[in-house]
Amino acid sequence: MNGRKKIHIVVWVLYVIYYQLSYVIAYREKYELATGLIILINCSCWIIIFYNCSLFIFPKFLKTKRYTATTFLCVINSSIITIVNLYIITLLFPDYPSVAFDVLEVIRHFWGCQIFTIYALGYYFAQKSINQQIEIAARDREIAEQKIAIAEKEAKIAKQELEIAILAKEKALAEMAFLRAQINPHFMYNTLNMIFERVRKASREAGDIVLAFAEMLRYATSTKSQEDEVDLGGELDFVKQYIELHLQRFHYKVYIDFEEDGDFSYHRIVPMVLITIVENGIKHGFFDEPDIAFRIRATLMDEVFVFTATNKKNPYPNAIADAGQTGIGIKNIKKRLLTTYPAEAHSLEIIESEEDYTVVFTVNFNLLKK
Repeated sequence: MNGRKKIHIVVWVLYVIYYQLSYVIAYREKYELATGLIILINCSCWIIIFYNCSLFIFPKFLKTKRYTATTFLCVINSSIITIVNLYIITLLFPDYPSVAFDVLEVIRHFWGCQIFTIYALGYYFAQKSINQQIEIAARDREIAEQKIAIAEKEAKIAKQELEIAILAKEKALAEMAFLRAQINPHFMYNTLNMIFERVRKASREAGDIVLAFAEMLRYATSTKSQEDEVDLGGELDFVKQYIELHLQRFHYKVYIDFEEDGDFSYHRIVPMVLITIVENGIKHGFFDEPDIAFRIRATLMDEVFVFTATNKKNPYPNAIADAGQTGIGIKNIKKRLLTTYPAEAHSLEIIESEEDYTVVFTVNFNLLKK
């Protein structure tokens, strides 16, 4: 039983008690058990009229503006209840003084039924008004929730746009800084070519080193490296030149194991990413023995490129502090990748253990084509 039904029961019980007490106070000398039962029968009939009208007649006919049918049914309802009420009372209490099945008694009971028909009408309109207010409140709440959802979505979009704008700004600043740095590298490249011509006569090995470094510098300062993407094969060649130069620098007393598998000539990639990963491993790694070599793997299989660099952590972090670095860093690489590749088409994963440090860079070219 819900709360509304409990309230109705309590109200009707109180009304019956009130009616009984009122009759006792007004007609104390004439009140007896039969009087109380007759009052209870009358109240039961009025309750039936109230709910017939408020639950059936008014919702079905008055709601659809069929006023004639509503009036007719209310009169019929009151008439039938009046006749049944008087019949039951005269049948149960034939000797009661005030009980009579005559015209005046019928009119009196019929008017009492009409009063409860009016009560039912007031209850119907009150309930209708309450339901309308509830519907309006529910609709307002739904609209408010929709506005909140739209505001949250707009805030999320604004946040995403802000992040994209920040990435674009950082990219533009990096490109401008790179452009401003072009004068000095170009000057160095031209100077190295002059040195190569003179050193080569004294030492062919030294000349080859200078030439290799000049070629690396030329690639790094070329307009291609400023583009969003460059040839993957060219980037790998750049990495191999860098590794060879590093081996020559330490007279091949360090161990770098580089392997590649696949045809890299048909794909493009964000520039200077691979060399940054390799340079980071050389700077922080320890690879002075063959069994702990710096392992670099580049594979292209089913249009998925995977570049892995694994190095043992250097127990003497200051030993190769002069190894040099690109100045870009892994964090900035991630930002650069986000400005070029969709998040689902690439990944840059860092796996760190107590002894080893591994960077795994993956590009799914199948997803880039969609």
